[in-house]
Parts: sequence; structure tokens; C-alpha cells
Amino acid sequence: MDEILQQILHELRDLKSDVSGLKSDVSSLKSDVSGLKSDVSSLKSDVSGLKAGQERIETKVDNLALELRSNFKFTNDKLEEHKSIFTVVSNEIKGIKGDIEFLSGKSGKHDTEINHIMNMLRG
Repeated sequence: MDEILQQILHELRDLKSDVSGLKSDVSSLKSDVSGLKSDVSSLKSDVSGLKAGQERIETKVDNLALELRSNFKFTNDKLEEHKSIFTVVSNEIKGIKGDIEFLSGKSGKHDTEINHIMNMLRG
């Protein structure tokens, strides 16, 4: 009977040692979980900051796109206006060039006639 009691006591000591080890492991797990909670909280804060930054960037990009569209339209309108002006000026220059050629031809003809008249008067 003493032997059985000794065996039971020995088993109880082993169990107590195992329970003590489990308590130590649970305490370590609690510490790790607490660290994880802190890390998750920090990540949530960082993600919140990133979302706010992303929203600001999206707003800026939208505003920039709107401004660029407006500037592009203005530039295209001015380009069309300048094209129209260049077309008008080009047509006027072509007309003037034709007039110059016509007058140059007449001037040559008149010079020839004057020369002919001068020769007749001299001779």
C-alpha cells in the first residue's frame, strides 16, 4: 500500500511539474498574444493613415485631370483660332503675290514701250 501511495505521489509530482510547465507556456502565449494585439493595433492605425493619404492623392489626381482637360480644350481652341488666322493670311499672301506678278509684268511691258518711244524720239 505504501508503494502504491508512493507511486501516486510520484505521479502527482509529475503532473504538478507538467501543469507548472503548461502555466509557463500559457503565460508566454499570453505575452505573445498581447504583442500581436499591439502590432495589429499599430497596423490598423497605419492602414487608416494610408487610406487617408490615398484619398488625398485621388482628390489631387481628379483635380489635376480636370485642370488638364480644361487647359487642353483651351489650347485646342487657340490652335484652331491660329489655324484660321494662318489660312486667312496665307490666302492674302497668295493674292498679293499674284498682284505683284501681274504688276511686274505690266511694268516690264511699260518699260519696253517707253524704251521704244524714246528710240523713236531720238531717231
